[in-house]
Amino acid sequence: MRRRTRIVVFLTTLLVLTGGELFNWQPRVNAQLPQFFGATRFPALDVDGRDNIFLTMSVATASDRPHSQIFFTQSRDGGHTWDNLPQTRNLTNSPGEAYGPSIAVTKGSTPRAYITYHDNTPGPTQAFLLHSKKKAKFKKPQNITPHDGGAFSPRVALDSVEGVNIVWGDTLEDHRRVIFVRSTDQGSTFTEAADISRSTDDAWAPEIAVDPQDAISVAWEDKATGVNQIMFCRSTDGGATFSQPKQISKGQGPASEAHLTSDSAGRLGLVWVDESGGSAQAFYSQSVDHGQTFSDPVDLSKFPGGDIHKPYITTFQDAIYVSFEDQAAGDMQVYVVVSTDAGHSFAKATQVSNADNSKGRAHSAAMVVDSRGVLHIAWIDASIVGRDEGLLFYSNSTNGHKFAPQQMILAAI
Repeated sequence: MRRRTRIVVFLTTLLVLTGGELFNWQPRVNAQLPQFFGATRFPALDVDGRDNIFLTMSVATASDRPHSQIFFTQSRDGGHTWDNLPQTRNLTNSPGEAYGPSIAVTKGSTPRAYITYHDNTPGPTQAFLLHSKKKAKFKKPQNITPHDGGAFSPRVALDSVEGVNIVWGDTLEDHRRVIFVRSTDQGSTFTEAADISRSTDDAWAPEIAVDPQDAISVAWEDKATGVNQIMFCRSTDGGATFSQPKQISKGQGPASEAHLTSDSAGRLGLVWVDESGGSAQAFYSQSVDHGQTFSDPVDLSKFPGGDIHKPYITTFQDAIYVSFEDQAAGDMQVYVVVSTDAGHSFAKATQVSNADNSKGRAHSAAMVVDSRGVLHIAWIDASIVGRDEGLLFYSNSTNGHKFAPQQMILAAI
């Protein structure tokens, strides 16, 4: 067993047995504890129509080689307790590296969850889909890549008729491109793969959102101008056609790590990392006319000398929440900034994580807001083990300023 795995097993078991007092975390009463826990990466969250929280993540499960699986757990009481001791479930059982999940859940009376991720088990990395039946029981993973040229970081969004819309970064051709596919039969079949980036250079790392009118919006980073910029396109006919890509970022420096969302009024919010000012900062832009125009980009982080990464945006009515991580030395934490006036102004950033920066960082936050307006957030704390593959923590907030005591959510393997 590698040193990393021994440390994870030892420390997490110690925390369970001591009641987790160091992190204000308590295990479920009378839970039968598993023997091993895996290091966690890349959480993803969504809620169903009854505000049950669905959480998926990548979990390291091998001690002698790069290896990870897609795990799943659920909370039925607003994040107070989770089905993670000992019920955290390995959904993939892959012999390779299953990584980077995205999740979307239907809002009807019988919720179904759709999870995409990539996996290098077939040889070249491919895009896969998992989807559940009743009570979050998942079918076997399905390879949805229509070729063996490589597919990375697939992202999924659902529309009102449960159309399953998926994008990924594709490496089949001489340069990378953004591919879109759609299923209208719960993932059984998909449309022909379409290159929606139409870039003359590398197009990569797409994100997708569907608005209340079922229009599909996609943003990605693109190097066609010689420097990475954030591009955007949109479909109003179920993905049959997409608008001509347009550039949203306006800085002279590299722009990357886009994330976007649509609110209940159809407004689009887009965040990304921009390095034009000499340091990486989180920028925001909004469209109130269905993607025809976007507002001038605004620096949300404004951290002097900051090294901002992985911005994430979610909304509820006129509230906008943006999380990001700062990787500058001595300040390696997860933060949230809030707007309560539909993006006209943002409050000062609130620190959410409590990583010991002498040992590691906090990173990779994901968020969702339920129907009551409660913000749920999960992130990785790597300072416990002292390695970048850390342990997953969760908290929630009613306003994005004050957060509940963080909980550790362990991945039992």
